[in-house]
Formats: sequence, C-alpha cells, structure tokens
Amino acid sequence: MLGVDIGGTKTALLAWGLRTGAVLAQDVFPTPTEIGPEAMVDRLHAAIDTLLTGCGHERANLRGIGVAVPGLVDAEAGVVLTAGNLAGWSQVPLSDMIEAQLRIPVVIEHDANAAALGEQWRGAARNLESFAFVALGTGIGVGIILNGQLYRGAHNAAGELGDLVVGREFLGQERGGQGNLAQLIGGKTLRRRAKQATGDDLSSAEVISRKEDDAALAVMADEVADYLAMAVIAIAALLDPEAIIVGGGTAEAGEDLLDPVRERVAREVSAPSLIIASALGPEAQLYGAVYAALQNIGELI
Repeated sequence: MLGVDIGGTKTALLAWGLRTGAVLAQDVFPTPTEIGPEAMVDRLHAAIDTLLTGCGHERANLRGIGVAVPGLVDAEAGVVLTAGNLAGWSQVPLSDMIEAQLRIPVVIEHDANAAALGEQWRGAARNLESFAFVALGTGIGVGIILNGQLYRGAHNAAGELGDLVVGREFLGQERGGQGNLAQLIGGKTLRRRAKQATGDDLSSAEVISRKEDDAALAVMADEVADYLAMAVIAIAALLDPEAIIVGGGTAEAGEDLLDPVRERVAREVSAPSLIIASALGPEAQLYGAVYAALQNIGELI
C-alpha cells in the first residue's frame, strides 16, 4: 500500500507492507505548486516508481494508493474540488487521473481528514469514538470523527476552520481569499511576521518555542494562543468531542503552544475536551492516506 501527502510546500510518500504491517520506505520532495495537476500526476508516477524500486518492490505488488490533498475533496467521486495553494486545482478528477496511469485503485482525502484517520488508526485517537484533529499548517483545517466515522458535511467542507471569523471587527474584510483564522495564525503569516520582527527565517513552531527570547515573538505567541483557544472553544461548544488533537507544523512547538491554549480554554468551557498533541506528528496525513487506501480495497488491519 502507498500513502501520499501533497502539502503546500512538500509532498511525502510512505510505502506500507500488508504482510509486515510496517513501513517499508519513505520519501519526500518539494511540491511543485505551479505545474498543475496533470504534471503533478506525472511527477507522482516517477516518485512512486523510485520509492518502490528503492525498497525492492515492483509496481505490480502495489495494491492501492491513498492521497491526502490540501483542499476541499469529494472523496466518493475522487475529485479535488479546490486546493487553494496549488495552481489550477479546481474540479480535478485526481483519483481517475492517477488510476489511468498506474492501473491501481486510488482514493483521495482532505488532508485534515486524513490526519484524523491516521491518529485513529495508529496514533493518539486509537481508543476514541469522537474527536477532532486540528491541523495547523500553511492553512488550518479540522478532521472530525463522530461515532467512529468521518464527518464531511453537506458540501464536503466540514472542518474548514481557517474560515472561522474570530471577531466582529473582521467581518466583511477583504482577505485575498484567505479565511480569517488562517490569515491570523496560518504558517505563512507567522513566518512572514517573524521575519519582519527579527530578521530571521523562523518556522511557525520556532515562533512559539522562542517566545522567551524575543519580546516581539512573545506577542505573536500570545496572539496564536488566544486565537487558537477561540477556535478550540468553538469546536468544544459545538461538538463536545472526547479530545481535540493538535497537529501540523505549528504544533511542533509542543507544550509551549498547548499549555497556554489549555489555560485559556479551561476558563471558558465548563467541561472541556482533552487537548493533546498529535502522536504521529508530520506523518499523520501519510498514515491516514494509507488507512484510507486499506479501507478502499477492504484490507483493514
């Protein structure tokens, strides 16, 4: 089995052994965001062949592929409805495009949904029936599991947390296509602001973890904790899940991010959900993509 995670900056691949129940090989390459879906499928084709050859397998051994995509997905139809960070990705029949080249069953999934599936299968949510996975990356999304099943919404848009408007003053603003919360604490915003404030190229996680060393970063870290807490409070108030799992690039700051969020949420919610870190880290989407592929061919393990 193969899992693919097409991210806004990098694309990762993971080969999974059905017999061994373990990772066979992994690879990563920068996402060519401007080349369009057809060229990206060609690039994936080559990367898959290279990965399989490197671990001593042929494509004939491959049973299925799962692909996580950063955008709205109609998983049943196999269509990427839109992927804001990828040029030309609108109404893309990605499953059919990959299957036409590789002749292997393909399933696609929203990246935050894939991360939730990964945590449910191999991570922090293995014993949970109801939880939300908050993905803090280039954008901000939520994978929602209710009664053990993904909740997708009427328009395949459930969990678009980056669109949350977190204050009256933000209503009706022009945001260049970005949602309000994503514009405020998305990874690109944090990196840009950190560069302006310190002159250093910092990851979004470093903005949080280095807050004790720089007053400007401390202000940014407090804002992130405030706005993320507002989002978590909204999730808890609407869904009351057993847990809210936080992952993605910004979440690599660990407890430096989560402790302040927990403190803020506890003051506002009478029965708060557990707020915990992803157990799979940056590989949550990959494991979820593999799990979706296993579901697709009826080979759950």
